Amino acid sequence: MADEHKAEEFNLGKAFLRRQVALSRELEIPLEFTSHPTTIGDGSEANWERMLRSFLPRRYAIGPIFALDAVGGRSEQIDLAIYDQQYSPLWFEIAGKLFVPVESVYAVFEVKQRITKSHLDYAAKKVASVRELNRTSEKIVDFRGVNNGARPEDRPIIGGIVALNASWAGGLRSNTGRGNIGALTGIKHLDLGIALTDAAFDNVPAGCNKMLEPGLRFSKPGTQLIYFVMHLFRRLQATGTALAVDLNVYEKALDDVDPDANSDVVDSD
Repeated sequence: MADEHKAEEFNLGKAFLRRQVALSRELEIPLEFTSHPTTIGDGSEANWERMLRSFLPRRYAIGPIFALDAVGGRSEQIDLAIYDQQYSPLWFEIAGKLFVPVESVYAVFEVKQRITKSHLDYAAKKVASVRELNRTSEKIVDFRGVNNGARPEDRPIIGGIVALNASWAGGLRSNTGRGNIGALTGIKHLDLGIALTDAAFDNVPAGCNKMLEPGLRFSKPGTQLIYFVMHLFRRLQATGTALAVDLNVYEKALDDVDPDANSDVVDSD
């Protein structure tokens, strides 16, 4: 009788691979993830934003942005950012471009057709333009009462690159691929990346986060997409909640406003 009530086994590995196929369809690239994935032409466009929306919890906003800070700094345009929806005041949208306080940014990615050395360097430059901005941290209120905000250095901004393929004969795992990823250090280091037809990587610099083991690792063949999104979510877990914007610092920008000198500013709503 006991066997009649035995729980059915759930094959977690197969379930992950099925989820990977579903994610590839969200990319509008229904790949057969085998040891020899379908070749994709350089002209194909992957819908990375939609794919990430289908995987990540709804607390995260996803899309292209500029990051800004309270002292007038602005990042380069970011192709794909993950930022906070709960503590992030979305103050500015100009000509369809969204400007988000840097405190609210969790992760930034450069989107390319192919990963090359020059594209890695370009992505690193974009990531650094966000990391070098000045971040404030206001006190927060929770069930324990009023608490000091986290230190910005304890909330590292995740940076990376997503693409369809890699330019090196041995792919990202080749000595050349490893060397080019490892050559990017400091605020230019890249945490995560994927070449969809090849592999994904997770690069943890020493001292990056106590929850993460340092080192450069790669996905097993045929698992690159599910590996990428799972390791991205692990990074988001390790980051925790975004910094709370110190509105007092941002509001100081109003002290120097001259209404007469800015009479040409018109509400476009």
